[in-house]
Amino acid sequence: MITLHYDSRFGLARGAICIDGQPHLYAEGYEYNQSLTMVNVRSVARLKSKAGGMAFLTLADGNETVLDVPQESFVKLVEGAALEIEIIAESRQEKLARARLIGPATGESRRISPVLSLGDRLLAAAASLGGSVKSIVDPDALDGAEEAALNPSGPLPQGGYLSIERTRALIACDIDSAGGEGMATPKAFVKACNERAVSDLGRRLRLSGLAGLVVIDLIGKRHDADRLRQLLQTGFGDEAGKLIMGPIGKFGTLEFVRPWGATPLMDTVASPIRAAHRLLREAVKRAEGEPGRLLTLRAPATTLDIIRPLLAASHDPLSAIMRLEAATKPEVIVT
Repeated sequence: MITLHYDSRFGLARGAICIDGQPHLYAEGYEYNQSLTMVNVRSVARLKSKAGGMAFLTLADGNETVLDVPQESFVKLVEGAALEIEIIAESRQEKLARARLIGPATGESRRISPVLSLGDRLLAAAASLGGSVKSIVDPDALDGAEEAALNPSGPLPQGGYLSIERTRALIACDIDSAGGEGMATPKAFVKACNERAVSDLGRRLRLSGLAGLVVIDLIGKRHDADRLRQLLQTGFGDEAGKLIMGPIGKFGTLEFVRPWGATPLMDTVASPIRAAHRLLREAVKRAEGEPGRLLTLRAPATTLDIIRPLLAASHDPLSAIMRLEAATKPEVIVT
């Protein structure tokens, strides 16, 4: 069963797509995000400059992006030209968002794609998972999906552990056979452990947003390469066709490349938007436990600057009993 768990309040939202209780997708932020650098958003942009074989665009909202374009098309681009583009990878760490060229355009820089709610964007992404989606409100499922998106490492069913670590150059995945008691033979457990890990890797990477070069350190050195690659592709579903896979190396590693897409949630941990969202969620919990009391939200100015217009635009009854106060440490005070 595919379920959508969704919560929206004060103009901020978070949601998760789960299959049979396991999270596959998670997103949070503004419910209606106007940004032009979100994946799949189409717009008309201006070519700002060309340097070192790279083309840089300025979007209608002032953000910049890098244009992915074949060399034969690159040489024909003229600075200042209007181009219709689609975002294929959001910004991450110190890297700009990337866009693909759709074709030449006319007129002012502008958005073409409609502005969808975060829930609708999740449902659109879930379409590739197949089946109908049932909406359920379950805060515990949202909390679990958020935690799994931030920390993709974890135990495997029936024993073993899959560790996923992000480095500057690649995503390193290590399979550990700890907890393999009960199998017929150690060899049988190692085989099953490798298969369970590669089968679940697609879900974990999709949930966390991690991509790029991925290296899996398999247990042992003699493997059924065709079966492991097939299980890996099956785990990625419709996305499997975008993977670039290599053979299993002599040291027992399986390597592949997954194209980047949405910004990994772990890249937003320190963002003011996320801090504002967490503080408002804490205020809602406190209000449910002590209804009718005044809530004082204390936080750094960057966080309060996001919360203030959200409360002003909200018709939520809690907005009237919230007060904002600058402080170093975020917290909610009930009086």
